[in-house]
Amino acid sequence: MSTRPAIENRRPDTMPDVAVGGRISGPLEEDTRRQILLDVLGADAGRELIDFAAGAGGDPHLLAELALGLVEEGLVEERDGAVRLAARRIPCRVLTAVSRQLSGLSAACQQFLKVAAVLGRSFRLEDVSGMLGRSSASLLAPLDEALVSGFVVEADCRLVFRSDFLFRGVVESIPATARGALQREAMGISEKRAQEIEERFETIGNSAGPCHVSEEGVGGQCSRAHSLIMNGKAAAGVRVAESVLASPGISRAVRLDAEASVILGYFLLGEGRGTEKAVELSEQILRERGTRPGDIAALMALTTLSTVRWRAGELSEGLSLGCAAVRYSGDADPVWRLHFQLALAGKRANLREFDRAESLIDEVDVGLRGLLAPVWTAAPAAMRARIFLQSGRLGDARRQAEAATAAWEREAVPMLRPLAFSVLSTMSLYLGDLPAAIEHMERMRADLADGQAVLESAQYAWTDVLVTAKRDGPRAAVDLLSGTYGHLPTRRSLYIEDPSSAAFLVRLARDAGDSDLKRSVLETVDGIAGDNPGISIVGLTAMHANALANGDPAALAHIIVESPDPVSVALATEELAKLYAVQAPARWRQAVSQPSADGVSLQSVTCWARLSEMERRISYLVSVGLTNRQIARRVHLSAHTVNYHLRKIYRKLGINTRVELARQAATYSSGAAVYSMEGEQGNAV
Repeated sequence: MSTRPAIENRRPDTMPDVAVGGRISGPLEEDTRRQILLDVLGADAGRELIDFAAGAGGDPHLLAELALGLVEEGLVEERDGAVRLAARRIPCRVLTAVSRQLSGLSAACQQFLKVAAVLGRSFRLEDVSGMLGRSSASLLAPLDEALVSGFVVEADCRLVFRSDFLFRGVVESIPATARGALQREAMGISEKRAQEIEERFETIGNSAGPCHVSEEGVGGQCSRAHSLIMNGKAAAGVRVAESVLASPGISRAVRLDAEASVILGYFLLGEGRGTEKAVELSEQILRERGTRPGDIAALMALTTLSTVRWRAGELSEGLSLGCAAVRYSGDADPVWRLHFQLALAGKRANLREFDRAESLIDEVDVGLRGLLAPVWTAAPAAMRARIFLQSGRLGDARRQAEAATAAWEREAVPMLRPLAFSVLSTMSLYLGDLPAAIEHMERMRADLADGQAVLESAQYAWTDVLVTAKRDGPRAAVDLLSGTYGHLPTRRSLYIEDPSSAAFLVRLARDAGDSDLKRSVLETVDGIAGDNPGISIVGLTAMHANALANGDPAALAHIIVESPDPVSVALATEELAKLYAVQAPARWRQAVSQPSADGVSLQSVTCWARLSEMERRISYLVSVGLTNRQIARRVHLSAHTVNYHLRKIYRKLGINTRVELARQAATYSSGAAVYSMEGEQGNAV
């Protein structure tokens, strides 16, 4: 990153010459945001940074804290004369500033705001009173203080946190244990409210007959059919949409909305008749009228076919159709455009193109929050949670998943809630918290059992397998794979969504002595790689699975260096350590114990086994010539932290230079290769 001295040298406690007291009435104008950012950063801000800064609402002091925090945490970089976001994350400095503002309020007002925050960025006074077990009248004093302080504002019949940063800061101020309990209570209120909305829909439908009804409680721009589907009632939404299409004299806009709703609804009904019907309708629409801007039904058809092709392993075709849908969606309403953009974002993330995926999700967020009444904001949060999990950003994944599961009424998207619970379960498993993983998995199962319309994903079954393997052992997980989830080992979409799953299943099959499972996995991933020769991630997935099956240390080392998937790297590192430290035969130990031409001995090889997984990966990346800054981007750390790890590595290995470290890594790999060849020769004999 080329960073100007004005950014590098600005002291964190230096505040710009702006009106830090008070608040600009209304949202900050773009020119004002740009000027404040320029004052702090010493350079013009890029478009994405200016848009992100809108999260400060009307508070110039909070905006200044944002700019300083972005510099402190290395979240901005200068390119082409402008300061741009390197990562879209609210700095700790901003959250701390919000916490300070919060602490200046009365205890009653703080309690009011914290309870309100778990209900979502917008909330109803009666729901806060319900969670507190108090009358609405008794909350007038803390409500008045919250309004005067600028934390919340009135919007129609609701209350809304003035800015994203204030909302997130209040959420983060709640202790994690209390936050989880409060969110579960809020979800109970959300489910009750959703049922009331559904009952209201049914009443409208029975009294008014076939019609196109906007859903008042969701945003005013969403048809009744579309709203039912997004609230997890796909079958009901399809019925309403088909009724609309059967009505005479409907407008073109109403017809397109109904057609798109029918396709979406059938697709969400899942495998079998639902997906087949969605594909049939999609192909018919595209055959009859092709694709043109503004035709949301044709764009929904493109998106549906894109996802079906993608799941089948036809990645280039799936990506091409998805890109076309987004390209033609510029004039579409944000409530429909979100489907096209999020679907493409998921595919970009599966290819490990995380920046492009996040950019698409940011566009969705801006579109939904830019509506007169923000709607379905849990959708971007759920997708961000999944992407952050894939990229190893566990803290960010947790925050986004919690936001998605806590959202309700207008902001909630029930069909995506199981995905968020899946993220929370998997993340808890990675962090070693099995009880939390089980709890989140059970909530995922409950949502699925309730018949909520969900985006079909292999991740639901995969989460169950991971938790079962950890809780009950390999044999129980294999039994699950041969019974309830017998289709999973040959399901291509699993290995496309989660590259580490193939290697995990091969190791599971090895530990349980199940050769059929291993064969099914290898045949499937080899087939995907063969059908997609130009897509590196699927090639690495197949290489990793075969490396585990064959005990190939060179291939495992390649995965450690090249894979963009942190879980795959961890699995490969663990397996490579086993090959070196546990399985190496005595005659190889004797061979390498003699000093070689470059002075490397068994002592240095055994010291290697003492390195942590992150230290081993950094060592490999050093050995192939990457700089600290390049390594930092690969392992999602700062360059300073990478340097800290290097100093620890040098001490453990008793070396002083990068050249010595590169030699160690080469010896480590070649030693395992010798062992592998000897093992093969022994088996042949």
